[in-house]
Amino acid sequence: MTLRIPLTVIFDGDCGICQASRRQAKRRDRHGRLHFVAYQTADLDSIAPGLTREETSRALYLVHPDGRRWRGARAFFGAMRALPGVWGSIGAIGTLPPVFVLAEPFYRLVAHNRAAISRRLGLNACRVELPDA
Repeated sequence: MTLRIPLTVIFDGDCGICQASRRQAKRRDRHGRLHFVAYQTADLDSIAPGLTREETSRALYLVHPDGRRWRGARAFFGAMRALPGVWGSIGAIGTLPPVFVLAEPFYRLVAHNRAAISRRLGLNACRVELPDA
């Protein structure tokens, strides 16, 4: 049996949508291929040198064992690709350049409005810092 190093998923630990997505993925991840860490508590220098809290506060990141990093829609689909069954198939299709490029504007829209969407869905709302007035 080959030991697999998991992919690291850096997500917003204060986001209801992110938390719900993490719970769903963990339930489906029967082989432990994904390791989730909230950017608020992550040691980013050891996970992905050069990656900043500001960057991880705006988008999901998927860090491969070889150091490659994917962000946004591509990261989301990359995490799905690690799951078994239909989710893995959807993820594999989603990591193709035409697909994740087309999905990125939708991903950004959801990420930018995640607090409001979380509240509407009855999930824990994000504690997103507002800019100084």
